[in-house]
Amino acid sequence: MLIGYHVSAAGGLHRAIAEAETIGCNAIQIFVGSPQVWQTSVVDPSEIKKYQDALAKSKVEKVLVHSAYLPNPASHKDTLRRMSLKKMKEEIRTAHAIKADGYNFHCGSNQNSNAEGVRLTTETLNRLAELSDEKYPISLIIENDAGAGHRIGDTIEELAQIWQGIKNKKRFGFCLDTCHLFVSGIDLRTKKDIDALVSKFDKLIGLKHLKFIHINDAIFELGSKKDRHELIGRGHIGAAGFKALLHHPKLRQLPFIMETPYGGDSKGAIPARIKELKYVKTLAQ
Repeated sequence: MLIGYHVSAAGGLHRAIAEAETIGCNAIQIFVGSPQVWQTSVVDPSEIKKYQDALAKSKVEKVLVHSAYLPNPASHKDTLRRMSLKKMKEEIRTAHAIKADGYNFHCGSNQNSNAEGVRLTTETLNRLAELSDEKYPISLIIENDAGAGHRIGDTIEELAQIWQGIKNKKRFGFCLDTCHLFVSGIDLRTKKDIDALVSKFDKLIGLKHLKFIHINDAIFELGSKKDRHELIGRGHIGAAGFKALLHHPKLRQLPFIMETPYGGDSKGAIPARIKELKYVKTLAQ
């Protein structure tokens, strides 16, 4: 199975591969720049070469690039949507340059209504595909949200509405985050719950379009809308839910990527992640 973490690329993209190797990941997620700023630096070709050399020697098979936190494709503000398009295109450029397996992002929020948010998200994403199709034809991965504060795409039904409006469907796929699903009101604690989720996604969107899973436990309860991740098995979803998820025959081939807390201070972060990854692999056996 493909299981790993969001790892740090601070100091150079190649450092993310080194961290992944230390922990034992064969699938990872990274930022390609600071997630807190609008400016996107162009990655030097020499750094891309270092990254590619490190990747080729590693056990990492899948790399997902996560967007910065700032883009908001659903925004009711034209200026913010234009800024989001520019930022996302720039990050896609880098993701394509390093031959990542996808570029993952959220739909954002809309202060007016969910209906307008869905419509504007679809328009923005269609334009994003047009702007990047010829130069940077990387997979564009839509992630579900936790649902707080006018957020768009927190239910499978809403994701399906966006999907229906996507013109160039071959460019797009989905990533489901377990914490987001749970706090948005989708139970994941039993095999029956996982079966229901898989069935609904397959019916409304199509399981072949599900490309990644973010595997995170939830600090807060079912339907709370509070997006706070917890270590696997220590939150409200619990070990039984993750075991059912990892064992589902229609999901086992997907990359599972954790965005869980480090589980200790900075000095103990890597040992804590090694321990958690071993635990998840045990659940998957």
